Amino acid sequence: MVNEIDRQTYWLFNRYFGIIPSKVYYMLRDKAEEQIYEFGWDETFKSWKKYLFTECKTPESAINFANLFWSYGGQDHPVSEPYEFLGYFYFRIDFDTEKHDAGGFLDSLAIDLLPRAGYYYADPNINCDYVPELDPRIISAAKAWKSAGL
Repeated sequence: MVNEIDRQTYWLFNRYFGIIPSKVYYMLRDKAEEQIYEFGWDETFKSWKKYLFTECKTPESAINFANLFWSYGGQDHPVSEPYEFLGYFYFRIDFDTEKHDAGGFLDSLAIDLLPRAGYYYADPNINCDYVPELDPRIISAAKAWKSAGL
């Protein structure tokens, strides 16, 4: 049985980021903000994360989710367990950012989400040498996803 928040999440994320006309983009962004207002960020993020983990099984779908997550303002909120979340993306793309993340969305997510969660070494204002693909915690999280046999 799908509840209302998961229904809304499916509606928000079950689309291709690259072909959203600007008028539709703003409508989607408003709907995401309404969802966050109605259910709160914690419940919204749980639903979004569940969608990522259950629906995004290819590199393309994981990067598409990252793009939509960013466009809906997800990076502006605290994320519980940011390494589990970020590690999933790197696991799905097998760390091949050159091929799958030419826009740099994963780097942007990492340098926004990690400092917000208290991992200040990922803040480019503090550590201009930070590279998410070389972060031992992201590598460890991606390995954990891989060893889970997904």
